[in-house]
Amino acid sequence: MRQIITIVIIFMLLICTGCQNNNSAKESSLHVAALTGPLTMNPLFLRDAASAEVAALLHPQLLVTDPKTLMPQARLFSSWQLLEDNLTYVFSLHEDAYWSDGKPVTAEDVAFTMRVICHPDYTGPLFQPLRYITGAEGYKLEHSSPYADGDISGIEVIDEKTLKISLKENYAPFLTMLTFAPVPAHILSGVEVAQMESHTYSHQLPVSAGPYLLVEWNDEYLHVRANPHYFLGKPSINNIYYRYIPNQEAQLIELLAGKLDLIPTAVKVEDIKNLKNNPDIKIYHNPRLVYDYLALNTRKADSPLSNKKVRKAFTLLLNRQEIVKNLLLNYGTPLYGPILPLHFPYKETQAVDEVDLAAARRLLVEAGYKKLKLDLIYNVGNTVRENVALLLKEQAAKVGIDIQINLLEWEAFLSAVNEGDYDLAILGRGVEADPDLTFHWHSQSRGNSLGYANSEVDHLLEQGVATMDKNEREKIYQAAEAMIVEDVPAIWLYVREAIHAATVKLQNFNPHPENIFYNVHEWTLADEEEVS
Repeated sequence: MRQIITIVIIFMLLICTGCQNNNSAKESSLHVAALTGPLTMNPLFLRDAASAEVAALLHPQLLVTDPKTLMPQARLFSSWQLLEDNLTYVFSLHEDAYWSDGKPVTAEDVAFTMRVICHPDYTGPLFQPLRYITGAEGYKLEHSSPYADGDISGIEVIDEKTLKISLKENYAPFLTMLTFAPVPAHILSGVEVAQMESHTYSHQLPVSAGPYLLVEWNDEYLHVRANPHYFLGKPSINNIYYRYIPNQEAQLIELLAGKLDLIPTAVKVEDIKNLKNNPDIKIYHNPRLVYDYLALNTRKADSPLSNKKVRKAFTLLLNRQEIVKNLLLNYGTPLYGPILPLHFPYKETQAVDEVDLAAARRLLVEAGYKKLKLDLIYNVGNTVRENVALLLKEQAAKVGIDIQINLLEWEAFLSAVNEGDYDLAILGRGVEADPDLTFHWHSQSRGNSLGYANSEVDHLLEQGVATMDKNEREKIYQAAEAMIVEDVPAIWLYVREAIHAATVKLQNFNPHPENIFYNVHEWTLADEEEVS
């Protein structure tokens, strides 16, 4: 009998041990909503928001920007030094940075990545800041090999973890533009640059070095697992599932049902009150480097909008402060020019609303237009823009402007904007962490989609990037902004805040204006007892 009891006790102990092992083996998982899936895993070819978000999980940025000041911060580059000539930078790579196949992340990886970006066959978006590197433009024009081989004179590998970069002229935004991630030279150096975007690396990602490593990518979600050798420490959350749920209402239902842990950025302002009353949900909000504006198409033949007085009349129709209060429920800031509140040259004292229908009418008559008929487009699914469009239509009718509103699906909307097939359009625009206005407002920039041209503004913007003193740059950009606003190439509306809803179990979530996964390696999921 004693032997039977002993066997039963041993059997029960084994079962309990097995239970303990199962509990300890249980991995933490975070489910994050996304409106769409990524198009690529390659950090050098990010053309959509989802790919950019996912890249932050899988790849380490050279530098990041502080979420409040937007000043450059160390990441893969653990430190840097700007020499006295203001042209030469010496960067040190993090000593503990390794690729997932065990090879160290080296200065040659960074040099190779920069050669890819400067290669004649590279079609991604990252060349703009690198063109200031000595020899970069010559490499792009003259390099004949299909591979990113050879040398760029301004990029010098000092040793395995040290890189020197020399610029041909002062370029103040350089550091804040180094927020891209390198790719492994030992994997991709034998791939032709023209084939790199479509290479299997871009879709299977066999080797990476970010806080998370790719496990699975399918039509419903992307699954990543914590990188045990991440140079800033293994993330606490073991698994992240990036789930594609294209409907905001469906995302909300999933969150309330406990099937989602985080809805980043896409929370509607009208849902905030109810979510705040839910003890299981926490709301976060932060400024963004994105603004909405009314585009005025002056490129159409014989357009009345080519007359500055007509454009000026539109500045007198809307009260932006009321829009922010009533449509954004104060989760935003009225905007009166292209410099955003997060940028150091921003002057809040410029923010004044001047709604004057009588003055708007006088301007139209002076321009020779007693009556006008204009088409306005905006994209499906944006309630705020819809309400702004209706408000603008109502106000414009009071001064003799008949606005016909056309609601377009996203693809059709983009096509109309790109082809200039509109009079007025309400849309958004993202900007960089540095306040440089060149990309959107210099007459020779490929990003100048409105065709704006002012030689004095061009001169100021060229001065702005060549000036290293922050105070002087502030004055330059404020002067440039004043000129741009006076020319009325657009009507700036507001900066919307990003609004996130998360389970209360998510800890150390620190949303960033540019990157939702900015500090994902620091996130944790608290136990039920810790948040009860």
